[in-house]
Amino acid sequence: MKPDLYICHTAYQVLVECCRAMEAPCPPDLVLSAALPGAGALAGRLRGAGLFHRVRVFDEDACGSAFQHGFWRTLLLQRVIGRRNVEKYHGFSLEGGRYRAVYIHNDWSVLGRYLQDKGIPYILCEDTFASTCSADHSLILRQRALPRFALRRAFGYGYLYWGDWKKVKAIETESLARATVPFPKARLSERSQKAAFAALTKEQKALLCSVFLTAPLPENCAGAVLLLTRDFVCEHLMDEAAQRRMYKAVAKKYCSGGPLFVKAHPRDASDYAALFPGAVVLDRAMPSEVLNFALPFRFSRAVTVESTALKAFEAADETVTLSLDEALALAGAEG
Repeated sequence: MKPDLYICHTAYQVLVECCRAMEAPCPPDLVLSAALPGAGALAGRLRGAGLFHRVRVFDEDACGSAFQHGFWRTLLLQRVIGRRNVEKYHGFSLEGGRYRAVYIHNDWSVLGRYLQDKGIPYILCEDTFASTCSADHSLILRQRALPRFALRRAFGYGYLYWGDWKKVKAIETESLARATVPFPKARLSERSQKAAFAALTKEQKALLCSVFLTAPLPENCAGAVLLLTRDFVCEHLMDEAAQRRMYKAVAKKYCSGGPLFVKAHPRDASDYAALFPGAVVLDRAMPSEVLNFALPFRFSRAVTVESTALKAFEAADETVTLSLDEALALAGAEG
């Protein structure tokens, strides 16, 4: 039987595909983008877990750009140059015929474009929890507003993302009933990650902990509060000093009453051990959803600022998601 192939760019996506691998009829292959923080070390732990037949790490950032300027150069050369950048210069190749199905979460990536360059059909998975059920699908709508979109899609001119490429086999959604993406229902395929997480056995949870936990977690922290950050600095929305003031103000307002835990976004390089002396600073590369089953206690509250981190989080009695304006207002009041 042919194996499946999973392509991941975030630790959350790896967690999703570990759950899928536990159900697979034969061990699948996994490709990790090197953009995932700690990809090499994570790949080693995944190999040790035995869930996958092969785990590969690929550095997309080293491939350079295949984008061409002008109609004919784009039509005739872009896919040729895209394949060459990946295969000739970096010795990486995928053959679609080897796999029963190919699953990818971010088809706007180098690897997503490579699948299109090779004409390999794929199943598009949700980037974050229930992303197909959110209210904002402006990226898809803006793409469809491009000149001659229908012709681009029919003739394969350039690249189309977020499920609009003509050879996308299906688009996974947390819930068909709640999905809001502008695709026909026939193109959507329901796979509930919430149900997949809930169905994990004790042994499967232990295996996932061995993959994603790099240090022991405290066993008893009554009243603990969790702060989950988003990296607004790398998004050029504020500088480091402003972000530090903002999270300090948010923690003062919402994270009192018990021990403080901090789970930073994987791209967030801030030193939260220095910002919050005495706090338990969790591994930023760990998916926050692992805390749903990794701890013997529940948080009294989990707090974040304008992030999807709490959408699938179930290990807190109360959750608080602030808008960026609300968080900045707190920082202004403190200042």
